[in-house]
Amino acid sequence: MPDISSRRTGPRAAVSSRSAIDSGYVGLILSGAREAGVDVDRLLARAGIRPAELEQPGARLPQDQFARMIALLTRLTRDELWLLGSRPIKPGTFRMMCRLLIHCGSLRQAIRIGCQFYHLVVDDFVVRLAEGEHDASVYVTDTIEQPRRRRMVNGAILMFTYGLMCWLVGRRLPLITVHYVFPEEAFSSELEPVYRAPMLFDQPRTEIRFDAELLDLPIMPDEQRLRRFLASMPSALLVRYRDDASVAERVRGILRRNLKRTLSLEDVAGMLAMSPQTLRRRLLDDEQCGFQEIKDQVRRDVATHMLKKSRLPLEEVALSLGFSELSTFHRAFRRWTGMAPGEFRERHATPPARSDSAN
Repeated sequence: MPDISSRRTGPRAAVSSRSAIDSGYVGLILSGAREAGVDVDRLLARAGIRPAELEQPGARLPQDQFARMIALLTRLTRDELWLLGSRPIKPGTFRMMCRLLIHCGSLRQAIRIGCQFYHLVVDDFVVRLAEGEHDASVYVTDTIEQPRRRRMVNGAILMFTYGLMCWLVGRRLPLITVHYVFPEEAFSSELEPVYRAPMLFDQPRTEIRFDAELLDLPIMPDEQRLRRFLASMPSALLVRYRDDASVAERVRGILRRNLKRTLSLEDVAGMLAMSPQTLRRRLLDDEQCGFQEIKDQVRRDVATHMLKKSRLPLEEVALSLGFSELSTFHRAFRRWTGMAPGEFRERHATPPARSDSAN
């Protein structure tokens, strides 16, 4: 655990609303520990938070302190759901599931296996995938009777599920709508920067809805990337997808607009008016990833889209992504997705339309 004794403590008033967490949401997370008799004030102090300031009206908790609080709470309670369920989820459960999911071929397969995995280890809730003709949803059902706990469990499971889905494919997934079984409260706006989609409350079930085509996105089977992700938990899921103007998103935009150019870290840093060292540090601080990893994510996303939606020869796909040789593209694509470009295209080929003419 990093030394926090010299850091400024207490919720920082100057922190913008998009980069901080409402104290009502924090209290909801801590409710299970309080009811179980945990010394919450001591826990907050260890996370660099003054309990008295957190109780003030309108108090907000900076994201870094929020993430440290969650990490401490998990270690202290020995429960990855923070004593909000009927029995603990042992630390390491989420880590083990992630190690299974990075070997899946698509987001669809990863969601299904993740749902099955948690069905085996928890009693209080079930996560399921539903597919329609055009859209899909991941939804939560539960057996929790206490309203505050039900709200916290539903909200936490949905947020972590969505964050994990985004991480698995290396990009923010656009959502159609977000539904909750619980009513809207003052701190419900905390969720807006996470989902960036219309949020509906008092709904039949808690779920996220999105375009069904996203289920075909390939998983990034990268052990080194997984190790960095797990080492940065819980910040990787709680914080990573909240910031609209993150440096990583700006880098992605530049790379998407310059696919045929072999831009270096120095090139992009110059476009952003910062030094290469600063850009490298910002990427590691914001998203725990490097420039080459983001570059690979962008090219992989464009490559999979082109292979599914066009019949361009593989040589043209490679050239459009900045690869001078087809063999280099083959090696890169296999590293990104675990399969060759031709195999990927064949698996995702649209069946030929059936003729309606009768003979």
